[in-house]
Amino acid sequence: MHGPSLQAAAIHGDVYFGTGPARPRHLPRQLPPAPRHFTGRLDSLAHLDATLTPDGPSVAVISGPPGVGKSALAVSWLRSHRADFPDGQLYVDLRGHLAEEPVAPSSVLPRFLHALGVRPEHVPTDLPEQTALYRSLTADLRIAVLCDNAFSAAQTRPLAPAGSGSICVVTSRRRLNSLLLDGARVLPLEPLDADSAVQLLGRIAGRDRIAHDEPAAHELVASCGRFPLAVCVGAALLSVRPGWSIADVAADLLAESGSGSGSPAGPGSGSGYGSGFDDEEFSMNACLDQAYSALPPTAARLYRRLGLHPGPEFAAAVARAVAAAEPEVADVSGALAALIDANLLSRPSPGRYRFHDLIHRHAISRAAADDPGGLRAEAVQRVLDHYLLTANGADHVLYPQRHRPAPEYFRPPSGQAAPAAFPDAATALDWFEAERGNLMAAQRLAVENGMNSAAWQLADSMWSLFSSLRYRQDWIAAHEIGVVAAAACGHRLGEARLRMGLGIALRDAGRHREALTAFADALALRREIGDRRGEALVLHHTALTHRDLGDQDRAVELLRAAQAVQEKTGDRRDLARNHAAIGETESLRGRHEEAIGHLSRAREMIAGTGDRYEALVERLLGEAYSRSGDGPSARPHLLAALDHTGASGVVFEEGPVCEALGELAEREGDEAAARDFYLRAAALYQRLGTLADAHRASEHAARLGAAGAG
Repeated sequence: MHGPSLQAAAIHGDVYFGTGPARPRHLPRQLPPAPRHFTGRLDSLAHLDATLTPDGPSVAVISGPPGVGKSALAVSWLRSHRADFPDGQLYVDLRGHLAEEPVAPSSVLPRFLHALGVRPEHVPTDLPEQTALYRSLTADLRIAVLCDNAFSAAQTRPLAPAGSGSICVVTSRRRLNSLLLDGARVLPLEPLDADSAVQLLGRIAGRDRIAHDEPAAHELVASCGRFPLAVCVGAALLSVRPGWSIADVAADLLAESGSGSGSPAGPGSGSGYGSGFDDEEFSMNACLDQAYSALPPTAARLYRRLGLHPGPEFAAAVARAVAAAEPEVADVSGALAALIDANLLSRPSPGRYRFHDLIHRHAISRAAADDPGGLRAEAVQRVLDHYLLTANGADHVLYPQRHRPAPEYFRPPSGQAAPAAFPDAATALDWFEAERGNLMAAQRLAVENGMNSAAWQLADSMWSLFSSLRYRQDWIAAHEIGVVAAAACGHRLGEARLRMGLGIALRDAGRHREALTAFADALALRREIGDRRGEALVLHHTALTHRDLGDQDRAVELLRAAQAVQEKTGDRRDLARNHAAIGETESLRGRHEEAIGHLSRAREMIAGTGDRYEALVERLLGEAYSRSGDGPSARPHLLAALDHTGASGVVFEEGPVCEALGELAEREGDEAAARDFYLRAAALYQRLGTLADAHRASEHAARLGAAGAG
């Protein structure tokens, strides 16, 4: 067998084979947009300037309470230093303000590695190996990494780049003093000075208006605690109340702060910032209550419903989905614009919106206070329907051959409510990548609200996301949640599908014994409900797991059992894949005649269908002939596989095919042709970021010496 381990893991069974279209390597530029009204902070900017060193990687920690402007400072400084990081900028929101679900570095590193050109199927499964690969890739790069909203030093250490001249900027509500041991420079961030806070107020509300009553402006920013977020909300409040004087707004905010109306428990517990942290949120909630009361009724209604969205960032389609609940928000664009004007939402990119976490919490509290439980439940249902409907659409584009049970929605979508179809696989995969965090959060939201049908279906709908992009931790977690949810609502087929999916995810992560347990449970369920096709699929994947464990005899036994079932059900595609698996296994065991027979049968069944498995079957057949010593028969199949890789877009198959052709040419004594094939394979692997495979192919080429030598 040639090439990366991907081929054994991804070619068989109910797994998407094409991992999406190949995307060229490019410089990652992941930073959020620069804040429009960033003001002051000259000393802090100078502190960050001094942190950067050309002699090694740097770490800077910006710590402070929420709303003080940590992220704005970090993004503004990094964007102004873009030229210092020619190899790119990476960004992650670690969600450290949610202590119950901070983002693990093992969930972040795969995304960073993808951005740096590593194919998803070649990302290691455990954190130490991910970290080692990340450090190797960044050792010769000058990049910037922004770890926003960190909860702990342990979250950020694996994410720091290794290259000289690189920097990792960390923002956190905690001090993270242990990062001092890593050479970090810590910048405790305080509220703006009074003059900068007034300047920020004027940039949003209008400088002329501020100049007419500067003493009142100082009172207003003082009532906001001089926190940039609160000042921005207060400025927006002035903008939507042109008839109010600055003194009126300031007095109103001071009165609200004094009464403490509606202030939830502050997030300062354990933060290390003392009681002033609670005082700040007290003041912030007064500002938010005032901004909320000034909203048009439809914008306030949409604000409350969007607060029920489980993540801080969402697409405009989510707003349209929740707006459809009665009473309907007819002008969604106008309501979103009003929320942006009030600084209650930001727009990080066209068509996407984001809450600051303090504002998100306020929106949740207003929904609890102002909307009945039935309306809140409907809004949650519409969020879940949106993600399930769109994920099903993306999954269908990425894997049209996949068998799926009929979806069950809270409200079956009408043509008008359905999201736009994805035009191609690349767009569908990009949507999955962008919405992965929201999909996982939506599944948890479904469980929290007892909506188990949505919870298991969401896991099932993410199949192409996980099998394509290999976020193994999320893959396993989503299926574990889905198994419990399907069992809770008595959906035996759903439970069987998710137990099989869990087994595939566990096998992909190298947890083979656990995978066998999951497959055994899935097999019992498939047989219980009389699902013969599903039974064959489970047998197939169980066989592959035994093969991974080195038990070839058991693997062939199970594959033949699956074949017997498939011959009765008449599913030609499944049967073709099973013949290919048997043929590959028999070839590796040295049983060449049996191998070629099964692989030839697979080729007959799948040839001309346009299926991406054609390239794979041609390669396996060529390899089987090559192992048997029949080079003349091997060559046309390997060349056909090469043609199929170009025609079908299965670019990663080209590397193993070229290696097989190189071995064949070398065996026949044509060292020049062999060297060319090995170098072609190495170049492809290098472009796809599969470094171990590139190294192996390069070593084969080097072993044959330089071109023209002899």
